Amino acid sequence: MIGDRLKLLRKEKGLEAQHIAKKINVAKSTYSGYENNKSVPNYEILKKLADVFNVTTDYLLEKTDRKELAVIEGDSIPQELRDIGIEYLQVNKELKEKGFSPEDIRELIGTIEKIKK
Repeated sequence: MIGDRLKLLRKEKGLEAQHIAKKINVAKSTYSGYENNKSVPNYEILKKLADVFNVTTDYLLEKTDRKELAVIEGDSIPQELRDIGIEYLQVNKELKEKGFSPEDIRELIGTIEKIKK
């Protein structure tokens, strides 16, 4: 169940429940309810949890055992990703690991693009 995955991920990262609750902007009791399978996070909270733990929502929902998105190989890389460049993807991964939100990362990449022009 989702609570089991949340608890496992939190413990893997060595974090307290109140830290996660604060990051996703819910009460500690609400987050504890998720971990104890007494309640289920809504869609928006689920996305936030996936970002906090740097996993896919499918992993949280137990649709897959893969925590990370599959790597796209060879010519199947969409043009949009080729346009961004692999260095941006690496920066994105490293910033997520350091706790930057997706919005912060997009803003930083936007700033880099402006500087390059």
